[in-house]
Amino acid sequence: AQVFSTNSFMIGISDLRGDGRPDYAYHAHVLYGDSVTPARVPVSGGPITLQGTGFTPELGVSVGNTPVPLMATNTSQILVSAPAQSDGQQTVTVSDLVSGASSIMTDVLTFGAAASDQLVLVQAANPPIPEGTQSPNPVIVKVVASDGVTPVNGATVEWSATNNATLSVCGGKVTCAVISDEGGLVSTLVTPTIAGNVTVAAELAPAAYNPAVTVVATVTTAAEQSTNIAVTPGYLSIAQGASVSVPLTAQVVNQSGSPLSGKVVDFFFVSGSGTLSASQATTNSSGYATVTLTVANFNESFQINACISPNNSPCQNIYGTAVSPSMLNLQPVSGAGQVVAGLAFQPLSVRVTDSSTPPNPVLGASVAFQSTVLRPSSDILNVTSGNTSSTQNGMPVILSSTQTTVQSNSMGLASMTPTVGSFTGTLEVEIQISAGTSALLQDIMESLPETYFGSDPAPSDSNPQRVTAPMPVGLPARPARLEF
Repeated sequence: AQVFSTNSFMIGISDLRGDGRPDYAYHAHVLYGDSVTPARVPVSGGPITLQGTGFTPELGVSVGNTPVPLMATNTSQILVSAPAQSDGQQTVTVSDLVSGASSIMTDVLTFGAAASDQLVLVQAANPPIPEGTQSPNPVIVKVVASDGVTPVNGATVEWSATNNATLSVCGGKVTCAVISDEGGLVSTLVTPTIAGNVTVAAELAPAAYNPAVTVVATVTTAAEQSTNIAVTPGYLSIAQGASVSVPLTAQVVNQSGSPLSGKVVDFFFVSGSGTLSASQATTNSSGYATVTLTVANFNESFQINACISPNNSPCQNIYGTAVSPSMLNLQPVSGAGQVVAGLAFQPLSVRVTDSSTPPNPVLGASVAFQSTVLRPSSDILNVTSGNTSSTQNGMPVILSSTQTTVQSNSMGLASMTPTVGSFTGTLEVEIQISAGTSALLQDIMESLPETYFGSDPAPSDSNPQRVTAPMPVGLPARPARLEF
């Protein structure tokens, strides 16, 4: 039977004679896959729950043309881990390998980018950049759904640059494809290699959609000088009250952008305070000179100059700004919503930013990961189906609770690896992530045994239970034919 619209359907069963004799027992199996939750996953794949009727642990599931093992099942739900696929829609097939029955859900699952998604240029501003040096600010784009707001995790974005400029996200190449993070963001630093302006383009899943949604940014090269200097980082947003150490790197190149070794670079405070590991550093064969900046209980802004000795010319500035706790925000990056079966969790990462537009990553923010391991009181399949706020039957058992505090790095990133410790069986891990006075994220992860057979969810109008009629005693069973 092919179902093309949402409705209720009645299935009639009769014997071959058609008179519905009551003295025969009938056995019938209806196999039906209805929907998938969530309806979108990253191109790298992820856990999905199939909703339907007549599911058993012996069924086979394929996503596209790829068979996938069952992680957990009951008669109306199957939990699998969708494998990596390219951007676009995929069909999910549920098959009974014994009887040959199958149910096909056509284009029910979207991987990565959808045809209606948008690409937004978040940041592109940079000062003129000397040839052979890296831009102080990244070019940042964001993948969002058709509403223009909802971030899209795991979509393919293809970067390219003109004028032979290289991109940091591509490992120093001119073009590459990368995947958006859980906040929908992708970014790259730009290095012009020859004179002339550079156009940096980002295309959303060009292999799947033609024409692809595209945004562009322009990077301007600086006027040519016999010697040029660039610094990394150029700007630092540091959490107020933090005590941190961070490397400051100057790059010295000649007029054509080739690195200059043996050049002495002076580092000194113009305003503010802190400690530099040295007042001078000499460039290596790649043209880099590095010192370490240390600040304690940071509360005031600073400016540091990096200048080529002995004439202190040319120079580049490094700025630092204190970010108050009330201005901190959290962005998801990777590792959220994991479901594992007999395996360890992957790291969970977030990014701390300030409240500016566009937001800047914050160094030295204290990020608290509060992790609680629970023994769920209801079927864990109900939790993974997407309704994390559903009421459980009774209170879950709290097995452990721990807190880990991590300081964000210069990219604003902080991460921890969730664990269930020595506990085994069906477990839920609830993680609350906080920073500053109000920044908060929450996540739920599931840890299952290698083989898990769940119980059926409670009956509801949208999820009716299977009803089995009593069989007459002492009468022979005969095959039934299903007529639709």
